Amino acid sequence: MKICRKLNLIFVFVSIFLSGCILQSRQLTYLTELINDPPMDLSENSWSVSYSDYESVVYAVSTSAGILFSNKAGDQVLFDGWVVREAKGMGRYQLNMEINDVGNARNFKRENRIVLQQSCGRWENKKKLRVVLFSQYCDQMVGDSNNILVNEANDIILIRQIVDEKYTVLTLTKLK
Repeated sequence: MKICRKLNLIFVFVSIFLSGCILQSRQLTYLTELINDPPMDLSENSWSVSYSDYESVVYAVSTSAGILFSNKAGDQVLFDGWVVREAKGMGRYQLNMEINDVGNARNFKRENRIVLQQSCGRWENKKKLRVVLFSQYCDQMVGDSNNILVNEANDIILIRQIVDEKYTVLTLTKLK
């Protein structure tokens, strides 16, 4: 009886030891693959963002709400394909703006309080050489418009839009 118990204990320890080695081996293989895999090239998704005198590089990521441009500094711009819907960060400005449309009215909100309301027209487009310029005029925008520039491959390469109550322009420019 004592011999059976000893054999059972030895079997349990050997099983635990062997399974531990297998797990260790899998973990080592995974870590080795991580180290040997080349880092992801984010340059294809890199954009320049500018707001007033602030400029930084952000990276575009597709989300269910649109394209999110963000970086480690905390800058975030959410673009739905036509309109910048959120703008946050931008260095010392600490912008925190939410933008939504209700009918023809575009509401600019800071901390759930409307700080600007504009009436915006339809997007118009003009083909120029190899690009198409989409422009949208809103009231109170003296000589200015929201713009989206699309290249011949149908890729957006520039987004330029008013994002706050001071009519500050935020510009996203595709790099590379």
